[in-house]
Amino acid sequence: MPSTLPEGDPAPADGALPARALATLAERPFGVYLHVPFCSVRCGYCDFNTYTLTELGADGASVDTFADAAVRELRFAGGVVGEAGPVETVFVGGGTPTMLAPDDLVRMLDGVREVFGLAPGAEVTTEANPDSVTPEGLQRLADGGFTRVSVGMQSAVPHVLRVLERTHRPENVSRAVEAARAAGLQTSVDLIYGTPGESLEDWRRSLESAIALEPDHVSAYALVVE
Repeated sequence: MPSTLPEGDPAPADGALPARALATLAERPFGVYLHVPFCSVRCGYCDFNTYTLTELGADGASVDTFADAAVRELRFAGGVVGEAGPVETVFVGGGTPTMLAPDDLVRMLDGVREVFGLAPGAEVTTEANPDSVTPEGLQRLADGGFTRVSVGMQSAVPHVLRVLERTHRPENVSRAVEAARAAGLQTSVDLIYGTPGESLEDWRRSLESAIALEPDHVSAYALVVE
């Protein structure tokens, strides 16, 4: 049986939003999420819109052209939402955003500035894998206006990381966090619990390792296999 559309107005071809959706936009906090779909490995539990670099083919999205496409999309969005800024939070997620060059991520942030403006003290975050950052790259992000990096730690236990198909070594997490802090960035680490084969002692080890890093924030998520 064919599916039926939900109640409501049909989506216009030009992407315009209905007037009622725009009526109070300028009265509410405004944030921007930028999605970078590239990963070095496609983890089996993940259902985010992500791709390895060879998965999309010659005509697909490319790390070399992605920032330009994102800036064009920001300009299109600016025409749709109008006077919505300034932006109070920017979050660059994925995928692994730091598979793009730091200059490309800064160019995307500059696109947000150009289209919407950034509020004073805006929080600007990018996700990162521990093995996809360098001290020089993190410094470039900080100099370009990023304020925070969220590091995908997931676990401090090698056999748990293998089950999750994560490619980094546990010691890379501390190096990434220290390099981010040295660049003047705030830090967050993400953990996943409930991995098959993970013991309570494994989870305790991961928690204690995360706390020992003294990040500004820790996120912990139960594993959900999609």
